[in-house]
Amino acid sequence: MVIDVLNQENKTYSIVRKTLPALKGSVLRDLKEILLMLEIYKEEDWHSVDGYYQLGTNIIEWFSLDSEEKIRGRKRDVCFVNEATEITYDEYVQLSLRTSERMILDFNPSLWNSYLYDMEKQEDTFYRIVTYKDNPFLPQQQIDEIEKLRERDQNLWRVFGLGQKGVPTRVVFNHQETYEELPKEAKLLGFGLDWGYSHPSALVRVHKLGDSIYCEEMLYLKNVTIPDLVYKIKDLGVSLYDDFICDSANPQAIAELKREGINAKPVKKNSILHGIDLIKRSKFFIHKDSINLQTELQQYVWKIDKNNNNLDEPVDDSNHLLDGIRYVLEMKVARDTGVYVY
Repeated sequence: MVIDVLNQENKTYSIVRKTLPALKGSVLRDLKEILLMLEIYKEEDWHSVDGYYQLGTNIIEWFSLDSEEKIRGRKRDVCFVNEATEITYDEYVQLSLRTSERMILDFNPSLWNSYLYDMEKQEDTFYRIVTYKDNPFLPQQQIDEIEKLRERDQNLWRVFGLGQKGVPTRVVFNHQETYEELPKEAKLLGFGLDWGYSHPSALVRVHKLGDSIYCEEMLYLKNVTIPDLVYKIKDLGVSLYDDFICDSANPQAIAELKREGINAKPVKKNSILHGIDLIKRSKFFIHKDSINLQTELQQYVWKIDKNNNNLDEPVDDSNHLLDGIRYVLEMKVARDTGVYVY
């Protein structure tokens, strides 16, 4: 896009993503790096508050789609939508109606059903599959992570390695293995705690070694009060100073655990799909005696529509220990680099 701008005059180019944090952490950072690489970046032309860069007589603006005003109130010559699977069809239409020359959309084909796939058939649409091999600037660490998917998860490999649409399967996780003894070198990430009463209160311990996670079911209890749960946790004989990452929906229970000397912390939730992706990107080992966790893995499935097509949302059931694993990873994996933090 930047090269295109250099050959134009009096044009407005919009860079769009669903949320502002995602935009700032990805494509906006790339824009500045490209401007610096081309030696055309000028600090005085970068207007962070108003969200645009003045390049000659052209404007490169950026905005997120978190308000109706931003979607319907702007006009531009060219619109680039980053991670287009995040935006709805209506949002796409509104952007398109206010774009005079062309729309550019990039996305990973992780959704099984999307309006984006229907657009491939339109005569005025140019569609091209680009994989990680087409990016000469991709760090080797990212290349290694993508290529590991070939062995870990064939569905993710299709999407992120080959640029092909994922193949729908009902079961969310299908790459887990069992283990008997925890490797001595494995490092404790923490405990994940999901609240329940009629549904189980579930506690799971998560270790990591390299790119592998080792998960062990610790508690799976129905009809227990918070004082009962505190007693059960203390009775495990584990260190109460380790991180207990809890569902943030029950701050009162978290406060009660803290009063009892348990290092309880609320999870900073991302989307469920983000947490699922973190698990899928790891080699996933389950302790052989974690019977309830193994049962959850067999029963945790994607929702389906009336035509029995998978939706990109799991059924909210059989996921109590799995949610605990997600909580730990969401707090222990840096969102910008994918590196584990402690």
